[in-house]
Amino acid sequence: MRCFIAVDLPENIKQKLGGILLDERFADAVKVSDYHLTLKFLGDINEPTLERVKKELCKIRFKPFKLKLDKIGSFPNRNFIRVIWIGVTPKRKIINLMMDVDNLLVSLFPREKRFDSHITLARIKMVKKRDEFMKIFDVRIDECFNVDKMKLIKSELTEKGAKYKTLEEYP
Repeated sequence: MRCFIAVDLPENIKQKLGGILLDERFADAVKVSDYHLTLKFLGDINEPTLERVKKELCKIRFKPFKLKLDKIGSFPNRNFIRVIWIGVTPKRKIINLMMDVDNLLVSLFPREKRFDSHITLARIKMVKKRDEFMKIFDVRIDECFNVDKMKLIKSELTEKGAKYKTLEEYP
């Protein structure tokens, strides 16, 4: 089963983020209910590995902290846009949590080469009306949210996109 570890976003933050994607500029916007901040993608894992992951994640302890939504960006770059995302700040706090998860699971999964904290907003097939589209990078959402737990999530790929199911929560 395909799994990842993530921080879920509060509903009010999800709605504000969804509000900037309500036009035809976005070919494949992520469902508002699915917005999250990935800490570690585990990929396809079997049941025994899943049980070990659950056991290890129970060991994580972190002080709750606040994150603020940051600028909107794209992958791989603005000349060839395939993903629209929004960052968070302060980066150090979420990266520390990502590194803690990575270190805890090092016996089960390869270490991450790069820690890149972002929330995927849309996957782009083709940019229409480029000048209008590029205005998305000027949008600012001045919102903060608390990070006080993380989730182990199962991701099932379907014809209509990924379907997520929370398997466990860790305070």
